[in-house]
Order: sequence, then structure tokens, then C-alpha cells
Amino acid sequence: MTIPEYFRKISVESLFSTATMQNCWPVWKLSINEILGESFTETDIINLGDHLSEIFRSTGGEGRGQSEVSGGGTAWESFVCWYINLCTIGSRTVAIKKMSLVPRPIQDAITVNYGNFACNTESDITVITFPDLSDYNTDFEDLVVRNNGVLIDVMLRNRLNTDLSDYIVSRDFDDYEIGVIQCKTNWNDNAQIPMLWDMIYSANGFSGRNITIGRDGFNIHDAKKFTYSFVTVPSNQRTRYGSNSVAVKRVTNLSGGNYWGKPSEQHVARSLKEIFTNNFQSGYPNNIRTEIRNAIPKLEEDFAYFNII
Repeated sequence: MTIPEYFRKISVESLFSTATMQNCWPVWKLSINEILGESFTETDIINLGDHLSEIFRSTGGEGRGQSEVSGGGTAWESFVCWYINLCTIGSRTVAIKKMSLVPRPIQDAITVNYGNFACNTESDITVITFPDLSDYNTDFEDLVVRNNGVLIDVMLRNRLNTDLSDYIVSRDFDDYEIGVIQCKTNWNDNAQIPMLWDMIYSANGFSGRNITIGRDGFNIHDAKKFTYSFVTVPSNQRTRYGSNSVAVKRVTNLSGGNYWGKPSEQHVARSLKEIFTNNFQSGYPNNIRTEIRNAIPKLEEDFAYFNII
């Protein structure tokens, strides 16, 4: 198993370990299978991005808010993370929701320091594109052999040790691409948050206000690429979004773009399926369609943890 695929597996498994995902998934899976059909293709998988909001709302009940039924924001974050990992199978790009699974150097790089107070951004999902180097394209058991002089006994029964992952990320940090995705069910009430965080990251902090980015020698501006994106349902269905809406204006210029779980609407938001060619294209050995096409026959065994079949 390669390092990216290892991280993908533990990331998706961690999603299904939560009560929120366990409660929602049986309903979502029925909707997904109905949309995909029996003999689905890579195009069908990618186009799920046009239906995520519809599928997400299938767990809502009459007269009840989404937050009461499915954990609201937590459920949306988990669903978005699942979909991104599904569409990056076979690539070096992995989406991780649980911050403790993110290698320490990357956690440090996205840390914002306000004076002596260090805090993480609203990083609902951290997306990592591992470098196109031999260590990341081969079984990580071989990596342990090659680095045995540096790290001893780092393999624990087919489990990649945290010390090893932190070591290689630190070693190759300049070749990593990092994406931060903020997920919100409600667009109107939350659009100013990603706008402000993206400003802070783009400016690399504000020295006059004692706001800095990174710690322990790691900073997002030292990585090969950094993007900040916003993904919404949106849950406020009665709102008509136009190019001049305040909520739309606030996220128009995000470095990674703004998306929703619906078909793209010009000057408003793009379907989440567009995030791959926009932000993560370099992670695919071939291209997104080829990699997903190759993975479909393996969804029942090697990638059974996606629980799509």
C-alpha cells in the first residue's frame, strides 16, 4: 500500500466510525446507488458532485432542521470528505477530516498565531497532495527498509507509524501541496468566515497586528501550493443566490474557489466536481477519469471501505 492510499483508507474509515455518519449513511447510500445505477462509469462517479446537496437533504425530516437529523455541519463535512477521497482514488491527493490524522508538519504550517496564542483555521477538511517521488509511489514497507538507518522499528503490523509520516513530510515539505476546505451548511451566515481566513493566509499574516502563519519552521508559503476553498449545501433553500449577493461576493475570490453540492451556476458557485481539475489535478498520475475508471472494479474489495457497493 502506498503512503497516499494508506492515508485515504484511514481517513475514510475514521468518517464511518462516527455516529453521525453511521446514522446518515444507510439513507445516503440508497440515494447514491439510485443515482449511479447498476453499471456506473467514472463520469457517473464524478457527477455525484452535482447531487451532493440533494443526497444530503435525504436525511432531513418534515418540519425538522438538518442539524437535528444528521448532525448538520459534521454530516456535511464527512460527506464532502468521502466524495473527495472517492474521486481521488489512485492519485496522490487525500482528504482528511480528523485533524489528528494530519501529519504534524502540515498542522504546524496552517496554524495561525495571534500574539502568543496559536489556533487552527476553520479547517473542516485538509487536503494533501503528496509529492511525485518514489517513496510515495511504492509500498511504504519498502520505505521503511530504505530509511532504516534513520527510523528504527517504525512499522507496526501494516500500520504507518506517526514518526515516519512526520519525518517524510518534514523532509519533503517543499514538494507538498496543501488545501484547506471549509464546509458550511448555511451560506448566508458563514460566508464572511472563509473570506477572512483566506485573506490572512494570502497575506501570510499581518505583522502590524502580531498575526503570523505557521510554527516550528513550517509555513504554507513554503509548500509547493496552497489553496483555501469553501463548500456549502446551502441549507437556506429559499434564498436566491445571484452574482451580486453579499454571500456570493464574499467567497468569489477565494484562492481555491467556492463550491456547492449542486450543478455549477455561473458567477455564483461551481459544482464540487470542479474542485479536482481546479485545485488537485497535479496529484493524478494520468487524469481523474482514468484513475476512477481503473478503481471501479476494485470498489468491492480493495476499496470496500468506501461502502458504496
